[in-house]
Amino acid sequence: MPQDKTKDRILETSLKLFSEKGYAALSMRDLSDAVGIRTSSIYYYFKSKQEIFDALLQKAEAMTDALKASFFQALNSSENVVCDDFVRAGVAFVTGYLQNEKIAPLLHALESERFHNQRADETWQKMLFSVPIEHEAKVFKMLYERGMIKNQDAEALAAEYHGIEMLGYFSGDIERMAKALEAFYNRVFAGN
Repeated sequence: MPQDKTKDRILETSLKLFSEKGYAALSMRDLSDAVGIRTSSIYYYFKSKQEIFDALLQKAEAMTDALKASFFQALNSSENVVCDDFVRAGVAFVTGYLQNEKIAPLLHALESERFHNQRADETWQKMLFSVPIEHEAKVFKMLYERGMIKNQDAEALAAEYHGIEMLGYFSGDIERMAKALEAFYNRVFAGN
């Protein structure tokens, strides 16, 4: 098996197992058995379980950066922001990112470890809150600077918008979230 494919299999399998068992409970032996290789072979690719976890986090960050870049590119090429597109973007954050087959298991693993591991807690908070809110604040600032909205408090708008997204994520009620995003759009873009 080519080296890159083995490394990818280790990462894919570890993501699944971290999500199922948690970081602390997963042993390198469990991982090697699930991948179907010797434990020493895993150490050829990764020095430690932490290095595997860090590689998964880097992949998630790269995916996040790519999504943010494509979002800003689409926003920059738009003359205005249509309500349906605005709502669709919020729904896509939850269904296309947080529930993504690569991100969701990582968030689940972080969730199970965050009370025992400060780094896991920081990463979980970063992925769910600080990075998205920072991105959303930039979006609202850009909308204000382009004259599309009247409210200049980008951070407050981002916090409110993100709260609606988190309602959808944690409750699983995407329809309710979409309605709340539509009401938010109508209020913010009307200047109220």
